[in-house]
Amino acid sequence: MALDIKRELSAVDLRDKNFYSNLTEEEQKEFNPYILMRFVSNVDGNADLQEWFVLMTNELINKNHWQFSKNHKGLLWKLYSGVGAGFKVYHSYLAAGKAEKANKIEKLIAELNPTMKMSDVKLLTSLMDKNDIEDLFNKLGYDKKQRKAYE
Repeated sequence: MALDIKRELSAVDLRDKNFYSNLTEEEQKEFNPYILMRFVSNVDGNADLQEWFVLMTNELINKNHWQFSKNHKGLLWKLYSGVGAGFKVYHSYLAAGKAEKANKIEKLIAELNPTMKMSDVKLLTSLMDKNDIEDLFNKLGYDKKQRKAYE
């Protein structure tokens, strides 16, 4: 019998600590902690319930996921069971977001200000016109070849 994600999520929600140990060898081989994490952290419901699942998934699972996911799946499952709220909720898959690529001038600003958030870098560069960029290059002492890399 193939391992079913709905069965796994139900066991997480109901805090079934023995779920993994009760699986067949074949089902244990199919157990994919990463995919389960993407489901568990994302719930429909009120804000408190959503916050609970995000915080608990991060605190219990995400921190130790890569250490335990290969050789300690039983232990990792026990951490998953600690995330559940004690009743069933609807979980949908949370796809990983695509990172926006920075344009060349944004890349330069980010390199010059490594502690600045990318959203702040984007805001700053959106306010810059050609004269501001030219001024920046002059202050940095960039020659034509160096400027070309960021234009």
